[in-house]
Amino acid sequence: MIIEEVEENARSAVRKQNADSSLEEKFALLARFLILKKQFAPTRKKNGRDLEIGSDEYLDSLARSFLTARADRAPAVPRTVPDKMIAFILKHHYNVEIEKLEEIISAHQSSMAAENYVGYLLERFLSSVLEPLGWVWCSGSSVTAVDFIKPPAHASLPWQMLQVKNRDNSENSSSSKVRLGTEIKKWHRTFSATGATNWLAFPEGDARDELTEEKFEIFVADYLSRIKRGA
Repeated sequence: MIIEEVEENARSAVRKQNADSSLEEKFALLARFLILKKQFAPTRKKNGRDLEIGSDEYLDSLARSFLTARADRAPAVPRTVPDKMIAFILKHHYNVEIEKLEEIISAHQSSMAAENYVGYLLERFLSSVLEPLGWVWCSGSSVTAVDFIKPPAHASLPWQMLQVKNRDNSENSSSSKVRLGTEIKKWHRTFSATGATNWLAFPEGDARDELTEEKFEIFVADYLSRIKRGA
């Protein structure tokens, strides 16, 4: 498979979605990466069969996920019905008054939704700083266990790969397994035991001045304000 052809087909896949033209080169770089490192290529299926990595169908499918994940979105509204046993435990062990149970459970569901949303906001914030430095946000889980990639300045050098998490205890076993024996760098924003932040340890030195908790808060406030205005 000729890499240059795959890259051009990747650009075409983005154009088919009427997306921002600036994303064509980012997705083309991502496609190049997946051809060179197929072990990081996510499986895409059609009619029960695996699509060939780098094929037009594969790129079209991956481009949709890549682009959709970059679209603005608000925190997800909880749609699940809470387990009745939660209210039972709150009442009988924590002595929560009956009239407060519904409010507490509703707040808990919203809190869980917000916690999941922080990871999305963190990746968006990082992309706003890293992509101008040559990194590509692997939005839409377009690279397995990797959130950002950066092509080498010279063909003899390795690609840079970065996996980010909001907390030090949030990595799942599958992500950890994929990272073993690889050159994937790992970084987390906060320490679960203390709540302290970890921005000073961010592996991309050129970005550290722009990556602080204060700037993350400003980014999130501006983003949520814009989401509300567009709602």
